[in-house]
Amino acid sequence: MPQRTCTKTKAKIASPHKRITLPIPMEKYREIINDCRAYRAWVDEMVVQHPELFPTEIAEGYTLHDQRPSEKLAGLRLRRICLKSRNPEGQKQVFTLAPSGVMPYSVGYTDDVEKALFLRRFDVPFWALAYVFGRDDSYWYRLENHFGRYPLVQTVVKDPEQLPVH
Repeated sequence: MPQRTCTKTKAKIASPHKRITLPIPMEKYREIINDCRAYRAWVDEMVVQHPELFPTEIAEGYTLHDQRPSEKLAGLRLRRICLKSRNPEGQKQVFTLAPSGVMPYSVGYTDDVEKALFLRRFDVPFWALAYVFGRDDSYWYRLENHFGRYPLVQTVVKDPEQLPVH
């Protein structure tokens, strides 16, 4: 029996993720989001402290691209950066920078969902979470069951040779 092989590369199977989640308290994030100098200084600091979170091309420089209000979370504004280098197809590389206090896909704030998700460890039913914390039971069901989506469970290891053996 012939052995099966995959002809697609990893880059063709999964498109690169365009959201970078960075550690910052929400209060500080709200203070600096409208101040370009303070925001850029914070991003520069994050590039130095956590280079594994950024694409390697960040070393060539970036610009603050734009600022957008979140469609899902009222009062949240997210900034995007544009790398100075282009991708192999010649297109701009634009990434959204999100604070760590915002859940993937902007479905909520981590502080708002933390206690409900903790209670799910003890099999508290979704309808009970909806009664106590608001929303509806479908919201809590989707929130728990979508943990496997790429943006939440992503690796910071860009080089497969650095992965542990196990």
